[in-house]
Amino acid sequence: MKNLYIILSLLFILILPETSYAQFPVEEEDEYYEKEWALGVMMNTYGGVIGGITIRHARKYFYEHKIVESLGQGSGKTRSSRGRVGEIENDNKYHSFSLEFLSIKHPKEQKVQSYTTGEGYVSGKMNRLYAIRPMFGKEWLVFRKARKQGVHVNFIASVGPSIGIVSPYLLKYQDDEGNTQTKQFSQDDYLNNYTRIEGTASWGESMSKASVIGGLAFKASLTFEFGVNKRSITGIEAGIIGDAYTSEVQIMASSDNRSFYSAMFLTFFFGGRK
Repeated sequence: MKNLYIILSLLFILILPETSYAQFPVEEEDEYYEKEWALGVMMNTYGGVIGGITIRHARKYFYEHKIVESLGQGSGKTRSSRGRVGEIENDNKYHSFSLEFLSIKHPKEQKVQSYTTGEGYVSGKMNRLYAIRPMFGKEWLVFRKARKQGVHVNFIASVGPSIGIVSPYLLKYQDDEGNTQTKQFSQDDYLNNYTRIEGTASWGESMSKASVIGGLAFKASLTFEFGVNKRSITGIEAGIIGDAYTSEVQIMASSDNRSFYSAMFLTFFFGGRK
């Protein structure tokens, strides 16, 4: 976790100064776009090298109005159409929509090995927590890159529901007769039976017993796009995320649990625009 904080800090230090020199003469015809989509893989300080996946879509911030045209003086006939306005006034603003799937881990999770099989498991863990986050917000252009050079930088602020999926952390263990059983361990089970643990049960078995908890999510981030042309983009997104649930989520068997989780994140993404 400390290494990820260091990586995120270094990226901000190294990249942000470069963006101040990335404002080359802009060719609007090449860099103007109305829609953008991206698929990304996330690292975050919730834990784990791959902490989630995200799909993001941005759309130009404009509105439509009704245009009525006369078909000729004295004809009494008109033609109606829809027109879009706001492109000039809101040239640097976009609507942002994203769907994210994250694995949220407790800060005190630590993986150990089974005494009997050597298989890894998290000692003291009681539940897994996954978050499905439909996010809605605004995206502002901070720096626009020139054609085929520089860095395109956007700021994104989003909020939305956080659908928490809580699945029991099931462990395989040997009972008193030497048979392998599966169950969710309590704090006392970890203290008294840790030498009998063989490993974790299947992910499917755990998810079949999952429950759902509601909450609210937020995200604030900067995106750094390095696409070589106006049709394709690659880059990174870095910032902070948070999930607040309606009640405490018992990830660990101990009493050290919470209803709010926050983290720094780094997402590598690719996509396109038009």
